[in-house]
Amino acid sequence: MKLLRLMSEYRWPIYLGSLLAMSVVACGVLVWVATRPDTPRPIKGYYEAAQKWDVDEAVADASRQLGWSVRYELPSGIPHFPGMPRPVDVRVADRDGKPVSGLAGRLFAIRPSDTRLNQTGEFVEMPQEPGTYRTLVRLDEPGTWELRIDARQAALRFVHAARLTVSAEPLVQEGAPR
Repeated sequence: MKLLRLMSEYRWPIYLGSLLAMSVVACGVLVWVATRPDTPRPIKGYYEAAQKWDVDEAVADASRQLGWSVRYELPSGIPHFPGMPRPVDVRVADRDGKPVSGLAGRLFAIRPSDTRLNQTGEFVEMPQEPGTYRTLVRLDEPGTWELRIDARQAALRFVHAARLTVSAEPLVQEGAPR
């Protein structure tokens, strides 16, 4: 009975002391696990990934310094069927507004809300419009898409990323007039 009375009188200091002790023990276990010699790395290949990020960031910075502007658009006069790739036009202009010709590369269509819809397409220059490139990717889902290009012109590498909102326009069904 005396023990129960003692516990009852000092329950708050005992409670706080036990919480502090649990915290100290938990931190001690974490330090022990983290400092063992056979501890696995938290991210496999993290050093190589960091080096690749540095290179990619340097390319992005060099691309920004070129001052080129990029405009993405979905041509409206071309019929689009659900489940089929649709054309995406990419217009690239230099600092003075002149079209940039001779690029070869890829367009990455990234859906931030559902990465299963991510796609890649090679783009080609439109012969009748210098500085305009076209690729085919499936952009069926309305909403926000991130479009990135990774292009080369001789030894120059150019990258650009922008967000594009795809509207919920009615898609053409087979046999239906548009």
